[in-house]
Amino acid sequence: MHLQKDENRKMRRNRGSRLTRRGLALAGAGAVLATMASAAPASAAVGQGCTRIQQGAGALCVEWDAQTSKYLNTITGSFTSAWGVGNPRLHVRVLDAQNREMFGRDRSWGGRRHDEGAKFEVTIMMPRDAARVCASLYEGGGLMDTACSPVIT
Repeated sequence: MHLQKDENRKMRRNRGSRLTRRGLALAGAGAVLATMASAAPASAAVGQGCTRIQQGAGALCVEWDAQTSKYLNTITGSFTSAWGVGNPRLHVRVLDAQNREMFGRDRSWGGRRHDEGAKFEVTIMMPRDAARVCASLYEGGGLMDTACSPVIT
């Protein structure tokens, strides 16, 4: 009986230390997540611009967020269309004051699409201040329209 009590006492003590170690590990993981969340870049400015496409049956939009006019976080291009767009391609870009492209990305889809969007992370510092962000929509290789938004930070 005495041997059984000693064994139970050891198990409780070990279980308590395991829980403590587990608790410390979870607390450490939580601290790392909190640090990562606070290290995420906060946006100093955001912008959006839209234009109607297909005689008002749809819309093309561009959205962006930035810390400065030289450091944009993300650019999102999207479109909606009641008629659909055949083999669409979205081209988003950052332009300077002389309309020179400093950053650009593309996303395309096959078939007829009614509602699509693509979000891109901007991973470079712009060599000059960004003047505007634009998204162009192409249908089967032909330009449909372009939506732009000025960059004001």
